[in-house]
Amino acid sequence: MIGVGDMLENNSDKHLRGFSKDDHKKNIAVPVPNNSHEGIPLIPIDAMAGALTDERTVLEYECERYVVPAFKGADFLIPVKGSSMYPKYSSGDIVACQRVPMSDLFFQWNKVYVIDTNQGALIKRIKPGSDKDHVLIVSDNEKYDPFELPYSAIHAVALVIGVIRLE
Repeated sequence: MIGVGDMLENNSDKHLRGFSKDDHKKNIAVPVPNNSHEGIPLIPIDAMAGALTDERTVLEYECERYVVPAFKGADFLIPVKGSSMYPKYSSGDIVACQRVPMSDLFFQWNKVYVIDTNQGALIKRIKPGSDKDHVLIVSDNEKYDPFELPYSAIHAVALVIGVIRLE
């Protein structure tokens, strides 16, 4: 279908339709079978770039998984929705994220993070806040004003380490 692998599925060496075991060694995203724990889970909740999301719980075994050799160390993939991080990230991009432990939360100022908040998941730059109890949430798109967020409103944090973009 996409020009990779055999056209017919009767080859017993194929573990997933259209992709060979050697494709995992190449620098491409390769889906893996549903019952596999290999690869990076794609979280089906959009990272809302500046908007609210519904509260949902996703179990990792419910997620599609992909092998992306360039994203070693990534804990999950999540799609971006909205224009607040344009031009760095566009709606439809998929970002690779590495979890940051909440027990020892340390921000690398001006880096992009996915933040789970009371208002849903946000993808934003993080800068120092006006005091030790707040961080400044900044969009790359100048049409969106920065705002302060208390640490107490942050439930989980992940550093964005890469992006997959379609033209």
